Amino acid sequence: MAVASVSAPAALLQAPAAAPRRAPAPQRACSSAWRPSRRPLRVQASTTSSGSSSPAAATSPAVAAAVDTLYRAAADSSVAPAAVFAALRTLEQAKLQPSAEWGPIIGGTAPPGNRWRLVFTSGTKQVQDALKGVGKGGGSYFPLTACQRWDAAGSEIENGVFLGRLAALTFKGPYRLDGKVLAFDFDTLTLRLGGWQTAFPLKTKLDPSTFKRGKESPFFVFFYVDDRIICARGRGGGIAMWARTTPQWELEKGIV
Repeated sequence: MAVASVSAPAALLQAPAAAPRRAPAPQRACSSAWRPSRRPLRVQASTTSSGSSSPAAATSPAVAAAVDTLYRAAADSSVAPAAVFAALRTLEQAKLQPSAEWGPIIGGTAPPGNRWRLVFTSGTKQVQDALKGVGKGGGSYFPLTACQRWDAAGSEIENGVFLGRLAALTFKGPYRLDGKVLAFDFDTLTLRLGGWQTAFPLKTKLDPSTFKRGKESPFFVFFYVDDRIICARGRGGGIAMWARTTPQWELEKGIV
């Protein structure tokens, strides 16, 4: 887990002036100290031991702890669902502001973009009950191999469920990211059974270059994004967490 580094401008304390008729006291090698600054401290993001950046984890101890909980949940599903839900709600309530890096992190910088595996979901009712103070909330680890692929270069989303190399069902279409809101739509369904694959049009092909969020468009509102996990609330009110895939994982799961 990343440890935040805190920096602030400050001046070195000067050594005391010599007293009258007395020799000045010898300077010690460590006599300098930082004078506390009256200006607010700037909290900077640090880098995890694996080299990944966690831009929001340094904003507060609560946020840092929540991110660490979700990292562990994504790694081996060892965290209790109630604790995962609580961590997600902590990040959502932190109201972190999106940065210019969110787009490339989510969708990469070149085709085919980035893939993210669905790790955890919480239904609308569970979220609503938690907001009302009824129960502790909850959710569950997603039991199937489900991936979202976002390609920022082509403004394309692909959402799929995979059963190894036996079968896969994917939906594809355009998307548009505006701040925290990622709106999308599907125009093509693809079914794969073993080595056989065919595509079915769901509607007239949508042009990614002109796609805009409509009144009926599904969307995600992201509230945390780094290069290891992304978290969002869906249009229906549920919340979810995805983790970045690796080439080895994709090969094992029959994604590629």
